[in-house]
Amino acid sequence: MSLVLIAVGVFLIVLAPMVRFYAYPKLAVAPPNQRSVTTLVGPNATIFDIATLKEIQTDLTTVVNTTGDESTPDKAPGNVTYVNSTSTNSADGVMRSRDVERMTFDAHTGVANPKCCGDFVSTTEGVETPVTHTGLPAKFPFQTEKKTYDFWDSTLLKSAPIKYQGTATVEGVDVYKFGQTLAPTAYETMDVPLSVLGLPGDETVTADRVYGVTRTLWVEPETGVILKRSEAVTETLNYQGEPRVTLTKVTTGYDDKTVKKNADEYGSQANLLHLVRVTGPQIAFVLGLAMVIAGIVLGRRKSSSGGTRVRELEDANA
Repeated sequence: MSLVLIAVGVFLIVLAPMVRFYAYPKLAVAPPNQRSVTTLVGPNATIFDIATLKEIQTDLTTVVNTTGDESTPDKAPGNVTYVNSTSTNSADGVMRSRDVERMTFDAHTGVANPKCCGDFVSTTEGVETPVTHTGLPAKFPFQTEKKTYDFWDSTLLKSAPIKYQGTATVEGVDVYKFGQTLAPTAYETMDVPLSVLGLPGDETVTADRVYGVTRTLWVEPETGVILKRSEAVTETLNYQGEPRVTLTKVTTGYDDKTVKKNADEYGSQANLLHLVRVTGPQIAFVLGLAMVIAGIVLGRRKSSSGGTRVRELEDANA
């Protein structure tokens, strides 16, 4: 019995680091075959209506379909590619914008891989423009830390610091809260008649599209997945340094169904990862050590007991 205890105990002690350093890295990766649908809602938005050339108030609904390119791990081991197809509709059912973004990033750290694999963005016109992603384009690292990261903005096509702001709970799941504010920035130009800008004359002039956002993300730290998202977006058409038309003004974020689904799915994954990374190895090591000690003690007791019986027999025969 003592040998069995020692053997099992040694096995558990050896198993503990194997689970932590072999099994965990296999699990802590973004899936290459990702398939998900995310819905964001933006009530009481102000947008510029192309049909009437006027600002209107409406509710906006944005749907993001995410699909993984399963060929990427073969071409670039350790990386995954996700394609986000995004469409935004107003309350009257009119599609207000549509774009596609292809992004490649490290499957564990979430950091963009600019060298692979044909990343691009395209707008409503469907023209694909190659883009070099930087920072975190889709998710945070597994074992997210309480620090500042660089997070990608798909409008400005660049990453900027997003700061850790504290802990919170989302649907019972512990999360880290991150915040990012991008000051109004001109990112492209448009040729428009002066009348559209509310100015006299029929002349066509060049105006700047200016975009700013305050972004808040609630991240489950074990998986690095964004469970909840809120963005206060303002986009204006500026002429001669002054905002003349509001193109978009909205605070949009994941709807309740999306938040609940994320919390349920990734909260469970977080528990499994924590079990494999921390709890499991600790239990295996402590239990294994206890069994080895118990086996040694039991073996010594048997040896001592056996020696006593031998002496008793020798005394009896003397």
